[in-house]
Amino acid sequence: MLVAQPKTLKLQTKTWILKDQKGNWKPMELVWEESSGAVAPEFRYGKQFRLVAEQKKVLLTRKVSRAGKQILNETKEISPKLYESWMQKLSQLGIQSIPFESPPTETITGVSYNFVSFQLSSTKSKFYYRLEERKEPNWKQKNSIINIIERMKP
Repeated sequence: MLVAQPKTLKLQTKTWILKDQKGNWKPMELVWEESSGAVAPEFRYGKQFRLVAEQKKVLLTRKVSRAGKQILNETKEISPKLYESWMQKLSQLGIQSIPFESPPTETITGVSYNFVSFQLSSTKSKFYYRLEERKEPNWKQKNSIINIIERMKP
């Protein structure tokens, strides 16, 4: 007799245990940096988001600049529920399965290399990209990860 496996089994294998036995957050750092590269000054932008889990709190730092002016620079504490929700989404997208890449050695004048870096305990992932790569069909997973990070708000 065969017994159907519950659908939640697949989800459970992809979720992380985010707290240790003492109830403290496990160390985690997620960083996303993206910039426009060489474009006219009025169209330049830069974005840097950093999510960090410390023992007792989770902090989100967001920095955004446009046309040479900083329009956002904030660090705020994140609720446990929101943090767990973001981490579940990132886990479901498989951020932990992306290999840790070394920085690109090729430099192209006027082209910026952007990146996403993730570390939770001993799990590390990092990928670099150029803006035009985000338009490629095989970029669905990485684009989804970037979109989740870009939408993070306290």
